[in-house]
Amino acid sequence: MLKIMICGGHFSPALAVIEELIKNDDYQIYYVGLKNSLEGDKALSLEYLTIRRLEIPFLSITTGRLQRFISLNTLPSLIKTPIGLIQSLLIIQKIKPDIILSFGGFVALPVTLAGWLMNVRIITHEQTSVLGLANRIICKYAKILCLSFKDTKKVSERTKFAVTGNPIRKDFFQIHKSDICNFGNNKLPLIYITGGSQGARSINKILSKIVSKMINKYRIIHQCGEANNQTDYKLLLKVKDNLPLKSQSNYMIFTHVPPNKVAEIMYNSSLIIGRSGANTVTEIGIMNKPAILIPLPWSADNEQFFNALVLEKYGLAKIIKQKDLKEDLLIQTIDSIIKRHSAKSMFIKEGLFKSNAVIRIIEIINTVAKSSS
Repeated sequence: MLKIMICGGHFSPALAVIEELIKNDDYQIYYVGLKNSLEGDKALSLEYLTIRRLEIPFLSITTGRLQRFISLNTLPSLIKTPIGLIQSLLIIQKIKPDIILSFGGFVALPVTLAGWLMNVRIITHEQTSVLGLANRIICKYAKILCLSFKDTKKVSERTKFAVTGNPIRKDFFQIHKSDICNFGNNKLPLIYITGGSQGARSINKILSKIVSKMINKYRIIHQCGEANNQTDYKLLLKVKDNLPLKSQSNYMIFTHVPPNKVAEIMYNSSLIIGRSGANTVTEIGIMNKPAILIPLPWSADNEQFFNALVLEKYGLAKIIKQKDLKEDLLIQTIDSIIKRHSAKSMFIKEGLFKSNAVIRIIEIINTVAKSSS
């Protein structure tokens, strides 16, 4: 039985691979991560809850974030980093994994470093279109770096890599029908607006101002997040209440959309509006849906902008920078895209978004496991 230890900051692609691995009794999976959502917060992390629900051993460590700039958090993070390394060494000594599969981020760094020190073979995956700081370090001692995008920036010429694609959960290839898209006037095009789990305040704010102008032409599912004690959600509910009664049913607001419903919503949407994290970009590409992307301006190495460029290059997305986001511009762009756009299945043909990313990564796991250390 092959023992695989999984860790990292990008949980969605990790979960997609885990869901496939656990189908086979030849693999024993262990997950190393943070038990709590935030520092000093007693709330259990999504990773912990999900992994325990799958009955996979969850091994918790404490570690510091990688600091790009000196701040008040620099010293505490530096102190925690060696703690995470020692914990990882003890875990690896006990479990004796054959492979460590990393999905980048500060949590993966002490685990992979400990693995390297103990001669464990390491595979790391980069989700975004810019190689992250942790992965720039990890790929120096990893056997292979798996990439979501073939033109990923900041990859050294000396790095051995394979373009696997970004692992996406099976929901995006097996659409299940439910009533979540069955609301309002079904003859109107559906727009899906999403800002991630925390929401995107700039997007929520502008929607609160223009929804009354859109709601007679479109149906809208709006995932607004729950940041700031659900401030945006409460504001948007008031906006909905002030809409004409016959139009209110065309606007659905959620703090969170159930993960198993996202694929169904995207499949039925005529347009998707949101940030441009790697998961969102990959999901849009797999679905071949037109999008308006508003990259997070302060994402690391401006990675969200470069993610969005991947879709824009193939005519599937229009980028609006946050500083340019205005009411009239957004409405005009929405109207224009829905009027003229016909989504084409160019992505699967070109291999830009690989539908078999999970299988490719598992093939690499097996190959590395058979190779000599």
